[in-house]
Amino acid sequence: MANYSRQQLEELVCELAGITKVTPLITKHINELCIQYQMTWKEIARCLTWYVEVAHGVVKVEYGIKTICTSVREKADQYFKKLELEQQKQKQEATKIVEYQANNIIFNISSIEKRKRTPKQLDVSSINVEGDDDELNS
Repeated sequence: MANYSRQQLEELVCELAGITKVTPLITKHINELCIQYQMTWKEIARCLTWYVEVAHGVVKVEYGIKTICTSVREKADQYFKKLELEQQKQKQEATKIVEYQANNIIFNISSIEKRKRTPKQLDVSSINVEGDDDELNS
């Protein structure tokens, strides 16, 4: 939606309203929204998209789109700003994960053989206990 054109807006309106061609009323409303309300084509498209997808509204050709766009403009703007912030956070987290993974060396630990420890045998005769030498010599 970076450079949104009027043709893309009209195609979106046709898709959302279920019509094949934009009616004169909708054309009039698009012009009024752009001139009177200083809305861009992108803003109009966002308002209609929010109205249909989030608010689960229905675009009716008989009534046009002017009332819909003017009434949901602020809510749609907040919604899409929030989405953009979430996308930025996801991109930042993804780059952090990629950087983290690039700096790590991964070892396959399951391939290292585990050796059992051999029990040590204790030779009792080699142990010198204090006091034993004195008793033996006396």
